[in-house]
Amino acid sequence: MSEITSAARQPACAYTYTVKRGDSFYLIARRLGVPLRDLMNANADIHPSRLMVGDVLCIPSCAEGSPQAPETPTPETPSTCPANRQHVVQANETAADIQIQHNKSLHTLEAANPTLDFENLQAGDTVCVPNVNLPCALPGSVVMAAGDTLESLASRYRLSVGQLLRANPCLAPDDFVQGTTVKLPQ
Repeated sequence: MSEITSAARQPACAYTYTVKRGDSFYLIARRLGVPLRDLMNANADIHPSRLMVGDVLCIPSCAEGSPQAPETPTPETPSTCPANRQHVVQANETAADIQIQHNKSLHTLEAANPTLDFENLQAGDTVCVPNVNLPCALPGSVVMAAGDTLESLASRYRLSVGQLLRANPCLAPDDFVQGTTVKLPQ
C-alpha cells in the first residue's frame, strides 16, 4: 500500500533517460529542457553526487507540455548548444588548443561533449564550450610529499583544516608528515 502512495506522489515520467559518461542532473535537465528541480524530484531516490553511468532516470512531463523523448539523447549538439558557445575544430587543432583558447578544463569539455573523442578531433567537429568549468572530484586519498603540511594540503585541495581532521579521525595534527596517507573528504 505504501508503494501505491509513494508512486502517486511521484511525477509521471514522459520517458526515461540512461545516464552517460559526463552527465550530471544539471546537464541532463538543460539538454532535455526540463526544470532541474522537477528532474531531481522525479528521481529523489538518486543522490545527485552519486549519479552513475547506466542509471535510468525518469524524465518528468513539464507543465507546458510533455517533452518528447529524443531519438538518441545526446549532449549539447550544434542545435542545442548556443551559437556563441560553439567551437568548430580547425585542421590540426587539438583539445589542448581549445582548452587554452577558451580557458576550460578537459574534464569540462568532455562532460559537455561525451560523444566526441578529444584524442581524435577532426576538422569540422563542433565542440560545445560551457560557460563555466566543472570541478573535478577529489581523489580518495593522497600521500603527503616532502614539505607538505596539514595547512598546505588543505589549501591545495580547497578544504579546511577541520575537514581534513574529521576525514582522518585516527591522525593527530602532528601526524600529517611526509609519507602519511591522508583521506580526502568527498
